[in-house]
Amino acid sequence: MSRTIIDGITLAYVDEGSGDPIVLLHGWGGQAASMMPLIIGLRDKYRIVALDLPGFGGSSPPPVPWGTAEYASFVEKAVASLGIQRATYVGHSFGGRIAIWLGAHAPRAVQSLVLIDAAGIRPPITLRRRIRQSFYKAVKAVLRLRILGPRGPALQERLAMRLGSADYRAVSGVMRASMVKTINLDLTSLLGAIQAPTLLLWGEKDAETPVADGRKMERLIRGSRLIVVSGAGHFSYLDSPDFVNSVVLAFLQGTRDQVL
Repeated sequence: MSRTIIDGITLAYVDEGSGDPIVLLHGWGGQAASMMPLIIGLRDKYRIVALDLPGFGGSSPPPVPWGTAEYASFVEKAVASLGIQRATYVGHSFGGRIAIWLGAHAPRAVQSLVLIDAAGIRPPITLRRRIRQSFYKAVKAVLRLRILGPRGPALQERLAMRLGSADYRAVSGVMRASMVKTINLDLTSLLGAIQAPTLLLWGEKDAETPVADGRKMERLIRGSRLIVVSGAGHFSYLDSPDFVNSVVLAFLQGTRDQVL
């Protein structure tokens, strides 16, 4: 694992192999090591750069809450600092958000995209979810009252631990605020701006970002193709590593042949 400093943030990353560069972006709560099956499967033919995104693994957290735009800007700068001006970006879940943003806003830096069980499409708000959110906001407002004194913050934390998602409960401070900022942004409007060749890989049984999200992305990203990984869940590249690697390699070879 290598380390460098970008804008005061310590960045830990893996840099292996040689050839055309591929940048791997992990999901929320992950790190470069969690994408090891992809690193191993691709490094014989490509230069693989896998980042510990700020706040995860060996990388220090951002100084203030970041959203997708800030993470994408940091990734673009970090990749350029490694002498890479244009690369294929492979993003899983939260990493997919970053890849989508780069594809739409920094097309010159993106050779092609591989989105694996990518986040970015806001799920429909059900009545149950709306009631839950309203209750949470109301209770938070009460807990901010001065009459509670020093007990207020502790009670707010207990509320978050009880009602928040597993990812939300696992972080605190700037990273919790970053998560809220990130998931509240719907990237649907950016999909039509992506011009790079795009492969979509989705676990058939993904309960976090359902296959319906992949189908929607396939409709909105011109020329993209969706491959559903049979029997796999949200971590399709871990559930079916050999299949995913073979599909990614075939896609990359195809895009390279088009360029040549």
